[in-house]
Amino acid sequence: MRRGLAVLACVGLAAVTCAQDGGPVDSGQSEQDRIAALEARVAELVRERDALRVRLAEAIEMLRNLGYSAPDPVLAEPNDPLASPLAAMQTLRRRARLELGSLPRESEADRAAYRRAAQVWVDRMNEGLAGERRWLVRVLSVEMPTSGSSAARAAARVQLFDAATGSALSMPIEVAVPSRVGRRMAEAGSDQGWTAHVVLEPMVRHNPDRLERGPFDFPPFLAPEVEARVGVDWVRFEPAEVPDGFFPPLPGEDELVAPGAGASGGAGAGSGGVEPGRQPR
Repeated sequence: MRRGLAVLACVGLAAVTCAQDGGPVDSGQSEQDRIAALEARVAELVRERDALRVRLAEAIEMLRNLGYSAPDPVLAEPNDPLASPLAAMQTLRRRARLELGSLPRESEADRAAYRRAAQVWVDRMNEGLAGERRWLVRVLSVEMPTSGSSAARAAARVQLFDAATGSALSMPIEVAVPSRVGRRMAEAGSDQGWTAHVVLEPMVRHNPDRLERGPFDFPPFLAPEVEARVGVDWVRFEPAEVPDGFFPPLPGEDELVAPGAGASGGAGAGSGGVEPGRQPR
């Protein structure tokens, strides 16, 4: 599909170039003959363009018939390697590829040295990447509990954003929050920013029996003998100042509150090796 679009762009550019440059000039041709030749060439390019458009439409229809669906939105690459659970997981993958992927494993001595290096690397990642973080989030929706108990919890769908650029850093994440916090989030509206105080918990593990990714890839494979997940402890939420229009418009209803049973336990934080986190108190 991209190739088809590129071809169309090239054809359009070629048509404009020919029209501007006039192509090779035959000194024996009259001005009218040259104009007629250029018009014929432009008409030919237009026919080729239209034919490519038809082929592109046929290809799109074929993909739809085969069950093609659009990919997930592309998330921004954060400057902070720990700016989100997904960013932390990508950081672990990248460091494993760079720091373990080049180590030899051909001989028995190589494999023994690799195992020692992998164990040291696991401990270094678990200690070095863990810690408190502050993430800017937007509340997308709140599902209030039906129970009036003070222990009842609301389910808030939040999304992480880069505080400097306003780019989305995560897909929506569901977090269980105290009902009073959920009520404040709903009353503040979707344009209110929130600072999430979290504790990031890398769970990198040395598994000598895990030598390849495998069909299910769980826990996610980083390198031979190394697998990992990322846990998040959502400690608390506080209102954060953001400029007007900082967040993109939300589709659908403006109202944040949705009635329901609410959340009484942990909430998933998405895929890709991100663990359900402990929830705000």
